[in-house]
Amino acid sequence: MKNKKIEEIIRVDHAGEFGAQQIYAGQIKYTKEPKLKKVLMKLAKEEETHLEYFEKTMLSKRVRPTIFHPLWKLGGFSFGAITALMGKDYVMASTEAVESVIVEHYKKQLKEIEGTKEKELESKIKKFLQDESEHKDTGKSNIANNTYKLKIFKNIVKKFTKGVIKISEKF
Repeated sequence: MKNKKIEEIIRVDHAGEFGAQQIYAGQIKYTKEPKLKKVLMKLAKEEETHLEYFEKTMLSKRVRPTIFHPLWKLGGFSFGAITALMGKDYVMASTEAVESVIVEHYKKQLKEIEGTKEKELESKIKKFLQDESEHKDTGKSNIANNTYKLKIFKNIVKKFTKGVIKISEKF
């Protein structure tokens, strides 16, 4: 597999895990519900291991981060804070929406690197795919009232997440 493609995979996955940490940080800081905060802290802890792996891999393979890293920091935290202020259903809907896109993203990446020499990367993405799928299910199962507005919100979040992925791969 081309080195450029591996670099894109590492860069975009690092950006995604970094963004997830920022979203959770904003949600944890601004949520008013202790039970929700506990769920978010658990999810953030699991995402932290993903981020650590991609940070180490970026260093060892000399892959630069996305140039949008500062924007993803501000945007992720702000998005997390806003959803927390909107309430539990919006927090969980954002988790479900983002993670559903990430699950498909990781599946696509696995097809691209399957059978290459990138065995460790493949193994980690498989594990992270499983974690993200569980996070998606956690989001979905914790939505009390899946209203029409919430469905529209999830569609917007999915589209935005796909856009951020495209940008982070290349830049």
